[in-house]
Amino acid sequence: MSAVPAGPFSAAPLPLCAHCGLPVHGSRILPGETVYCCSGCALAHRLSGGSTGHGQATGLLMSIGIGCFLAINVMMASFVLYTGTAEADRATGEAWVKWALLVLATPAMVLLGAPFLARGVRRLRSRMVDTDALIVLGVGAAYVLSVRSIVSGHGPVYLDTAMGILLFVTIGRYLEAASRARTTDALAALLRQMPSEASRIVLGVEERVAIEALRPGDLLRVRPGERIPADGTILEGTASVSEAEITGESVPIPKGPGAPVSAGTLNLDGALLVEAQRTGTGTTVARIARMVEEARAGKIPFAALVDRVSAAFVPFVLLLAIATFAYWARRAGTGEGVLNALSVLLIACPCALGIATPLASSAAGGRAAMAGVLIRSGETFERLARATRVFFDKTGTLTRGVLELVSVRPAPGHDEAWLLAIAAAVEERSEHPVAVALRREAAARGLPPQIVTEFRVVSGQGIEGTVATGRGRLLLRIGTPKFTGCEEVKGASGETVVHVTAAGEFVGALAFRDETRPTAAAALAGLAELGLRSEVLSGDRAAPVAAFAATFPGLAAAAELTPEQKLERVKASIAASEGPVMVGDGINDAPALSGAGVGVTLESGTELAREAADVTILAGDLTRLPWVIGLARRTVAIARLNLFWAFFYNAIGLALAVAGLLHPLFGAVAMMASSLFVAVHSQRLTRYPLPVHAK
Repeated sequence: MSAVPAGPFSAAPLPLCAHCGLPVHGSRILPGETVYCCSGCALAHRLSGGSTGHGQATGLLMSIGIGCFLAINVMMASFVLYTGTAEADRATGEAWVKWALLVLATPAMVLLGAPFLARGVRRLRSRMVDTDALIVLGVGAAYVLSVRSIVSGHGPVYLDTAMGILLFVTIGRYLEAASRARTTDALAALLRQMPSEASRIVLGVEERVAIEALRPGDLLRVRPGERIPADGTILEGTASVSEAEITGESVPIPKGPGAPVSAGTLNLDGALLVEAQRTGTGTTVARIARMVEEARAGKIPFAALVDRVSAAFVPFVLLLAIATFAYWARRAGTGEGVLNALSVLLIACPCALGIATPLASSAAGGRAAMAGVLIRSGETFERLARATRVFFDKTGTLTRGVLELVSVRPAPGHDEAWLLAIAAAVEERSEHPVAVALRREAAARGLPPQIVTEFRVVSGQGIEGTVATGRGRLLLRIGTPKFTGCEEVKGASGETVVHVTAAGEFVGALAFRDETRPTAAAALAGLAELGLRSEVLSGDRAAPVAAFAATFPGLAAAAELTPEQKLERVKASIAASEGPVMVGDGINDAPALSGAGVGVTLESGTELAREAADVTILAGDLTRLPWVIGLARRTVAIARLNLFWAFFYNAIGLALAVAGLLHPLFGAVAMMASSLFVAVHSQRLTRYPLPVHAK
């Protein structure tokens, strides 16, 4: 059994089908039990040796083959009952033919009916009645009535119908399960990329170890053609690394000392020495696996509708079958009543309804993972498809988030080096892009570190701390004019200006510039083509934010916002039924990411942002955002068509069955065809065009 780990933003743990990976709802699972979503998956998985071993799988295949052989012979031999030129001829042959049919049909019932009976009994113990129960009731009733007729010497025999139903349903369920497994195999393909062993260097000696033995800090040798076994940093060597399986980026990326690498990526042409930082379940590929499983087990599109219909459908069908039997038995005899009731039970099996939406969302989730986009739950597709507005954080999202200090502007009477040194000291404990740029510049100038106490961050406004300097202990504030209590210093177009005060006195300003992310313009244009409106929500000053937004046609902007104000803006958009998407990467974006219809972050975002988001874009390529929204719209369209087909098929089929116009064998074939239609239709999502850079 595969279970999804619970998390603060995940649904309650649900078992996953051991074959196709879809969630199994409403069952009581025993410890160590292998779980399947349907009898078809149980059959397909066991035939492949997945849970029984190849020897037992061969035995199962033989038993199923014998059952099918017997069922076919029952159907063929039954034609004898419908032939003969005279009544005397038919009477002479019927007795021994019926007993022969019973001898052949009984083992076939056991061999082919056992999977349906076992699952039906287990579901009944969970106080649930599903499609397998309908099949067991229908086929069992036909078999019992046939036995009664043969033993008593008179009455109709339905063994050919029962065998035909079991044969068609078994074949159909197997084909359906195989199709579902192909639809949801993206995760398995991804995990197969991981190597089983790695070359670890200990005290200068290289040894081969299982990847389960790796720990953070280990030194790993990765040769050309090998896959990297852990997330880490290159210490020595250069190489081109293919990250296509992780980020969807098909172009190999040159990597050298200091560059990060991810587990599962392929070293194409160089020898590398890598220091492991995250191993095992902490790697990027493991996190991808968890998120894909969370998506499978979480809520699915139209889940509420499907749950309501499924809860009432099977009891309704049972009552309808009883009413159909009573009507036709009184009008045309018991035999006609049994056949028509059996048709009702078979044509109404809501297999297609049960897989209509989870199969579509699971296929789409696998396709998104191939493009380097992780979706937390199937319900995310439904919310993405409804979105009409997208909010962006600026720094680190629409820009690279790597600020460069372009000028230091001390106030009269203050020294440039002193201003930079104290500012870098206060920023020592911060991971904000401004802090990183200040520390980098101070280190480059060789400025001595300062001791800071009483450090405090005011989210969205700035930071403060007390610094011991040659001028005494000073309370420094770095941030917005409002936070520092000074007049605003204007910067050049595109510059972000940070103000610095010491003991309430303005001592200078620092100007930074951030490079726009290369894919930002294409992403915004793609969103506009889809009819979505985009807006920047930034904590920066109004002038640089307005100047930045002016470089993109149609991009609205709101500046000097606190995290709380960003959240309020998102809530207002929700109240306006805009289904907003929030895209951000920082700690201060987490409230808005959690509060939005859909939260989107980049792989480079903070851990809190990644936990709060519903979607993670691994490659940092913003063009994946309009792509995944297009995928979401396609997913919802396919799910809707699947549901329409499931409802339409059941409505028409039930009407024909109740009217006595549908033979049970045709009902079984129609049920199989309906489920296969849904499975094949959902598979179209696995061929949804990948983003240009992900091909």
